Amino acid sequence: MKEAQRKHISARQHKSLSSYLQEAREEERKTIAREIHDELGQLLTTMKLHLSLLPEEIKTDATAALNRTAELHTQVDAAIGTVKNIITKLRPGLLDDLGLVAALEWQANEFQTRTGIVCDVTLPTEELQIPQELSTALFRIFQEALINISRHANATRVTIRFGIHNGCIELSVTDNGKGISEDEINNPHSFGIIGIRERVQSWNGRLRIEGHQHSGTSLFISIPLTDSLQ
Repeated sequence: MKEAQRKHISARQHKSLSSYLQEAREEERKTIAREIHDELGQLLTTMKLHLSLLPEEIKTDATAALNRTAELHTQVDAAIGTVKNIITKLRPGLLDDLGLVAALEWQANEFQTRTGIVCDVTLPTEELQIPQELSTALFRIFQEALINISRHANATRVTIRFGIHNGCIELSVTDNGKGISEDEINNPHSFGIIGIRERVQSWNGRLRIEGHQHSGTSLFISIPLTDSLQ
């Protein structure tokens, strides 16, 4: 393939990836807007109704007023929970407060609860001292890998391994699904994989994806620890 053709294909892929990322951001905004409207909006509307009835009940029926106050407390707690859930989806506080290991564990548990796909997770017992930017990149890679599994793999189990080995930070995610094909791995429109590859390359890392028909898919990432600390 001529150099001009390579540059043309690369530019086209970059444009397609940019469009994909923009669409993903828009979809995320729609999801958050829907949650605010459907959950938080309804809670606030109901709370407003209870508050409008409370003054009269305080005058005429103290027991009813106390019951309504208790219900308001419950709804306030639910509203706080909804807000925390939305914030967590934008960026898990665990990633900033407790580190990458805790965030990966939380994400695996959340994924298992939401999808029913069992997660077998092996993580370091202590938090790793790595740059915040790398922690964010690894967490987003992990999220994208789980998204791909839930959308395409038809898996019932995922094995997750994360740690340091031979001077490299390593992450592997293996499912027991239908198995990704070589065409899917190399598809210029597989934007999730392209995004993972670009994140890994930005840290001088290596990415290996292997698919076996009816036996699942394995994603393996290795990033030199010395490079990540520079």
